Amino acid sequence: MKRTALLLLAGSVSVWSCNALAADDPIFDAMQAELKRASTLTLNQLEKPYFVSYAIDEGRIWTASATNGGLMSSNSSKFRVPEVHIRVGDYKFDNTNFAGGGFGGARYNLGSFPLEDDPLVIRHYLWLATDSAYKGSLQQIARKRAALRSVTLNEQLPDLAHAAKFTLSHDYKPLSFDNKTWTDRTRRISALFNDFPSLRTSLVEFSAVDGFHRFINSEGTEIRKAENIGSVQIRASAQASDGMIVRDWALFYTNDITKMFPEAELTKAAQDVGAQVTKIAAAPLGENYTGPVLFEGVASAQLMAEILGRNLHIARKPVTAAGGASQAAATELEGRRGVRIMPESFDVTDDPSKPGFGHEEVDDEGVPDQKLSLVEKGVLKDFLRTREPVRGYTESNGRSRLAGSTPAPTNLIVTSKETNSVQDLKKKIIDLCQQRGLAYGIIIRKMDFPSTAPLDEARKILAGAGAGRTAVSMPMNIYRLYTDGREELIRGVRLRGLNARSLKDIMAAGNDSTTFNYIENGAPFALLGLGSSSAAVSVVAPSMLIDDLELTKIDDEMPKLPLVASPASQAAASR
Repeated sequence: MKRTALLLLAGSVSVWSCNALAADDPIFDAMQAELKRASTLTLNQLEKPYFVSYAIDEGRIWTASATNGGLMSSNSSKFRVPEVHIRVGDYKFDNTNFAGGGFGGARYNLGSFPLEDDPLVIRHYLWLATDSAYKGSLQQIARKRAALRSVTLNEQLPDLAHAAKFTLSHDYKPLSFDNKTWTDRTRRISALFNDFPSLRTSLVEFSAVDGFHRFINSEGTEIRKAENIGSVQIRASAQASDGMIVRDWALFYTNDITKMFPEAELTKAAQDVGAQVTKIAAAPLGENYTGPVLFEGVASAQLMAEILGRNLHIARKPVTAAGGASQAAATELEGRRGVRIMPESFDVTDDPSKPGFGHEEVDDEGVPDQKLSLVEKGVLKDFLRTREPVRGYTESNGRSRLAGSTPAPTNLIVTSKETNSVQDLKKKIIDLCQQRGLAYGIIIRKMDFPSTAPLDEARKILAGAGAGRTAVSMPMNIYRLYTDGREELIRGVRLRGLNARSLKDIMAAGNDSTTFNYIENGAPFALLGLGSSSAAVSVVAPSMLIDDLELTKIDDEMPKLPLVASPASQAAASR
């Protein structure tokens, strides 16, 4: 996981080394010194810690945003972010996996972590943070035991899986980043939207993070690795004549900030976004529809990210006091191991060893990532797992990448042994429409995932799904495919009833393959800017034709149009 960057934008011995870090590392030395002391903590003859881990993320971040050629913000800053975890009890039963534990511990108002390499200052911070965490853990395990006196568990799972000691060491060489060049470029790209005076809003934003992650635990695991990420967001929205807000975006991600994106590529993306938003605003409203839907290109990879990747784990229900509400909702694929969830031609793997945005060597818990076969011949074979045991599994496969020991994929690869050209998939839609008396089928070429929607709109989408239904992100680029082969752009419809179980209804796959990079943050629709932690994910998938999907017309109240035309529109009209 590109942990450092994303927080700012949650047995045997294996050793991997690359240009081993110089021995002089006062931060790491301070972490090790306090780890030794933490393992001996005791209070009033209560339990000593059986597991302690420290993580410190540090680095530098550069950001800038602009609209219509004007700079809105430009920042450069250094950061260090600590994380302290202490468990008391033992692997079978400890203070975690409990809802209602409260904060506990002493509140020392520690403030920000020191930015300088003074070992004493660093150890002082870790000393107080450790003291607070230990006292909080003692209070939590006492409350957990008290809660268990009034409830009966259906299954008593261990609280932490054993993991082998693992060592990973990268050399940390701070990178040189040309902040001025990218700030100027951001301003120039944003000015391109002046050529689209009907736009309501536009934004171009870049960020670059040169980071380093340190992690140690009481089991002997030691991790030191570089974590770099660069991103560019290009976004625009417009308002249709009936008041509906429509939008489009282009998102770029890389894990090499020394090789960001060519200006020509960003220029084209901005022009495409501006043109597409303008077209969507002028497009006719869609109607209620049930029938075949082709998810073409990036839309298919987005769909796999949202309804497959986000459901390939088992949610563990924490212990709660009598009458307390459960804190974990079951994922859509729980209990379906060994069951066919896709057509027999499909296989799904998660391969962190593949180069690219989702490449990983070790997860947040210090467990090395393994290549996983998740779906074989359409049958669900495995789940993404962490050190938190779940029903049927007691070991991690290195996928702890979000806050709260939540799994996330790395490089999710979807393939099919039976494929068709995209043109043949369109012919299949036309044939189905003719057989069923439908005037048209539907092609979706982009979803709003991760979503740029404002929070109030996201809430409406969630509410619009209806009770007991799963909400998926809005389709943005939607086309009617008429039986004569003609295509028509439409707007104003949302998918209804689409979920992980819909994957069984895939009729055909394309012979194409699209790679989609995004930031997973666990928020609904992966809303940009939300979430307490994030993970870099790549999804590779072919276009897919799914039968009998439902789209419903959006009947929400629409905001009124501005009272006067925008200054850009007025200036364009006077030319």
